[in-house]
Amino acid sequence: MLPVYRRGFLKILFITTIGLVLILFITRSQLHKTKRSAPSIYFKRPHLQLEQNGDYWIYNNFMRSKTNLKGNMSLTLTTHGTYRDFNHMKWLLVRWSAPISIAVYVGENDYEQLVESLYYIKYCTVFSLSWPHWISMQLVFHDKHMPQLLYRMSSERPQGFSCRRSSNEETKYGTTLAKHRLTTKYPLNLLRNVARLNAQTYYVLALEPGMLPTRNLAVKFLQFVHLQPTFKTQKSVYCLPDFPPMGEDVTLPKHKSDLKIRLKPYLNGSITLSQSETEQLNNFRAWLDNPVRDGDIVRYSVTDQPQLCPVYISSNAYEPLYDQRYGNSTSGSNFMQMQVLAGLGFDFVVLDGSFIIRRQSNWQTEVSTDVADRILSTVEQKHIREVIKMNVLA
Repeated sequence: MLPVYRRGFLKILFITTIGLVLILFITRSQLHKTKRSAPSIYFKRPHLQLEQNGDYWIYNNFMRSKTNLKGNMSLTLTTHGTYRDFNHMKWLLVRWSAPISIAVYVGENDYEQLVESLYYIKYCTVFSLSWPHWISMQLVFHDKHMPQLLYRMSSERPQGFSCRRSSNEETKYGTTLAKHRLTTKYPLNLLRNVARLNAQTYYVLALEPGMLPTRNLAVKFLQFVHLQPTFKTQKSVYCLPDFPPMGEDVTLPKHKSDLKIRLKPYLNGSITLSQSETEQLNNFRAWLDNPVRDGDIVRYSVTDQPQLCPVYISSNAYEPLYDQRYGNSTSGSNFMQMQVLAGLGFDFVVLDGSFIIRRQSNWQTEVSTDVADRILSTVEQKHIREVIKMNVLA
């Protein structure tokens, strides 16, 4: 039999061991709980699949992309439109191999045609693999036009579906972008916000329908931003010049050197432009003359003014959402957003080596941010101050 002092020592050792085990168990449980509940700094996903925003219903993730790229793993292109804009999306997939978040407005009696268009893409086009891989789709309905039955697409080919019949139906969607925009009205800024809120990556590139980026922009931009960080990492937007098309979609310029060759007749006066078109081209003349190696993205300039920023890449979590009190005009809402960013002290980093091509054939861009031709009304100035104040206090 053990002496009394040894039994006491073993008793104390046993109690101490049990205590340490309990402490370690509680600590690990708390750490696991903290990690599980900690919010991501890269994105904030909508909590509900079906949400209401004013007079509109939002169906988040009607289609969820198969890719799982998040944070700094890639760059998400966000856009908006109706099912008629799917023709533009096909050309976009040719030049963009990264996540896409699109908010689609579904008008009265459009739901069946939307689903039919998606079946056609899935079973009758060469985009049957790239479309579901890269694209996540959110639907927006007006309360008056909400379908009585919302159903997902079938995983199998629908009975009686015909590619020939669907192809004939699709020909009536081939209206020009300008005509389509005149006949289709929807809450532009609401759809822009819906597309952004469903993006999973840290950086987003917001594009209007019919705009095409240079190839490999996502990969090249992430390399650039990691190797050449800006002074204001959270309060910088990265600006891209935009130009009208010069040729067919299949022959669009891939690099800045190609772009300069296509623009040469305009630059040397062989093709005459109007005064406003000439001024627009002159805004980027120095940018065009700046040498850069094909395939590279470099910093051209940094400014606190948005004149050279028709299109930009931003940090999704730090750029304010668009003011939904505006949004009927693309150029007007873009101009307002730029004034908010400038008022919040954002830097506008103009990139060189990459650019945007618009598929519409006119020089006058509808997303212009040129402050020289835009005078703010008293109401607009008040709203801008309100948005700036709310974001400063946030």
